[in-house]
Amino acid sequence: MAVSTSTSTLPLLFLHRSTTSPNPTALSFPSSLRASPLRSRAAAAAPADALVDGLPSDTPPVGEGTGIPMPSSIGDDGEQLLFGATAGKETAPRACAQLHSSSDSFNVSQEKIVITNSYGEKLVGVLHEAGSKDIVVLCHGFRSSKESKTIMGLTDALTSEKISVFRFDFSGNGKSEGTFQYGNYYKEVDDLHDVVQHFKDQKRDTRAIAGHSKGGDVVIIYASMYQDVSRVINMSGRFDLERGIADRLGSDYMERINQHGFIDVGRKKGHSIYRVTKESLMDRLKTDMQSACMSIDPNCRVLTVHGSDDATVPSEDAREFHKYISNHELHIIEGANHSYSSHQLELANTLAPKQKIRIKLRSYWVPLIEDSCKQIIEAAKTTNAKTMGPVPLPTKKRIYCVLNSPHVHKDSRFHFEIRTHQRLIDIMYPTAQTIDSLMQLQLPAGVDVEVKL
Repeated sequence: MAVSTSTSTLPLLFLHRSTTSPNPTALSFPSSLRASPLRSRAAAAAPADALVDGLPSDTPPVGEGTGIPMPSSIGDDGEQLLFGATAGKETAPRACAQLHSSSDSFNVSQEKIVITNSYGEKLVGVLHEAGSKDIVVLCHGFRSSKESKTIMGLTDALTSEKISVFRFDFSGNGKSEGTFQYGNYYKEVDDLHDVVQHFKDQKRDTRAIAGHSKGGDVVIIYASMYQDVSRVINMSGRFDLERGIADRLGSDYMERINQHGFIDVGRKKGHSIYRVTKESLMDRLKTDMQSACMSIDPNCRVLTVHGSDDATVPSEDAREFHKYISNHELHIIEGANHSYSSHQLELANTLAPKQKIRIKLRSYWVPLIEDSCKQIIEAAKTTNAKTMGPVPLPTKKRIYCVLNSPHVHKDSRFHFEIRTHQRLIDIMYPTAQTIDSLMQLQLPAGVDVEVKL
């Protein structure tokens, strides 16, 4: 059996459904079956207006900054929000083809979970069970919630890859208890730690934490304080926390807050949205993202994703993260804004590349290649992996013309033809057991096999 090979690394969010699977970062093909990564998707993203319900633009005033019931459908992080809770536990069948090129569909159960944080406040979240024992925790941005379009889009993308997801509201946001506070970075880190600890008590590992906008800063700070998560995803986080304050509060914000002790941020109709106190403002100004980046464990993999056309947080901030985080990967999505409104599919592809093994077979003899395809499919199905194919590819023909004799029979020629038959098989959602099963196959020597992971 001839095998063509090359080297690759696994995607950041390569998780397994089996509880007995090894650490994904340690899982790879041996040198005889290693190939370059394949990340192909052919589906179009769902339209943005299909994800958002009509929402009232005005809300009653919020008094003295004691809470914020999300005053409008547009958050300060540029998100259009989704409202509504998932009560109890339900199963919602959903086609994978919403974001991915798969005709398969599966059931994703949703369970409302309430976690009490270390301050005695109830954090409300939704757990999406998609088949993996490990989970990914999603963190929303400033004045946003777990129902934001970006968080919901990522949830759909990850669960389509059979990765379980937990999304929740930080205290004082969405449906969680507590008082909304400007700044509040370290308290939100405490909320995230309580969530991770909750699932640890349930014997479930949090393999990755992902945060959008302010949530991106929260996951970075979390990684600098704790070493219980090996993967961190920062989407559009702000590196320079002093930048952007003047745009929101005015250039004279320090004089005003020193004079009055607070600044009320309101809408045009005069309704106060939230109150910025001097204490909460200093909490933001004293948060040192550079120090946090340099304190992250080198074994922790960090991915920063940013839009090149982000008008809320400039893409220069993403490059600053890249300077100070040792084990870091930077991905700039060209043309994307802060909420990735027109680039949801590209964002999903970046975070959760399609997990599959592509096998291409070639042979001069049809019975040999057909028998080899049958063996591969049977080996994959014994490990509960889904297979697509075999797909017959065009047969390559090479014709050789040979003279019968260069002298007496110069006009007489023989024609010889070689036909190369080709088949393509995709193995979806492979596990370590799938790879072991494929390694044990004994295919005929007359079949050339090319494997891409």
